[in-house]
Amino acid sequence: RIEKLLYRTIVLPNENVATRFLSSVYSRPHPHNFSHQAVKSLCLKGNICVSIAVEIISLCRGTMNLALWIGPSDLDQKTNPLLVPLDELVLTSLSLSISLLFSHTPSFSLSTLQVFRSLTHLEILNRWVLWSSTVGVEHLHGLTHLCLHIHTRRTKPGLVIPLLSHPCIRVLVFRISEGINVVQAFLESNLLSNFCIVLVSQDFTSHGDFGRGDISSLWMGAEKIVDWRRVSQGMSFITSMLVASSPHQQEGLLVYQAP
Repeated sequence: RIEKLLYRTIVLPNENVATRFLSSVYSRPHPHNFSHQAVKSLCLKGNICVSIAVEIISLCRGTMNLALWIGPSDLDQKTNPLLVPLDELVLTSLSLSISLLFSHTPSFSLSTLQVFRSLTHLEILNRWVLWSSTVGVEHLHGLTHLCLHIHTRRTKPGLVIPLLSHPCIRVLVFRISEGINVVQAFLESNLLSNFCIVLVSQDFTSHGDFGRGDISSLWMGAEKIVDWRRVSQGMSFITSMLVASSPHQQEGLLVYQAP
């Protein structure tokens, strides 16, 4: 029982650690059953190759929270070996570069892939999402939390509107590389003000405690901000303030509150 608790959250920062993890699991009497039952949150990072990632994901079929922070694959959707083990997972939370799974075309929709259909929490690392396409995130009807990049000179306002009208999305996090005042002005001038929006520095990461509980600290911090706004409706807010000045302090998160 203690071992299963130790294996509940697995963070593999490079291929060397990943291969040692595999050796450790395979040394057990029933490796597939153990990893299936024990691992619930899994993070693959750095130089881990696709074949190693496929092997680990196939072993850890009980994973609910997955972060795939590895290099993109040059394989197409029909032959990409990641798709089969991913589709066998029942994920609630996923963070990844979608270039890892497919070659981008404007008509592509994530809703065509089984792995995205069970998600409630999704972070897409690619900065080009919302430049020419939403990649179909508005058709993922189970989503309650979504994190994307936004840039005032590249993001098309019309692509943000379906996200704000999504019936289930309660928290919409935008990672930003520009000043908060610039982004706020962009949102306000395009009538995109919404209390569910939380702005986060693109340099800020919450990866240190990945998988703690059911969701990462990114989601926990953003959700507290949005909930705080809901219960404080009618109060006066300063639009460009740090969360540190609120009762729910989360370093690196910036509050966006519609005027």
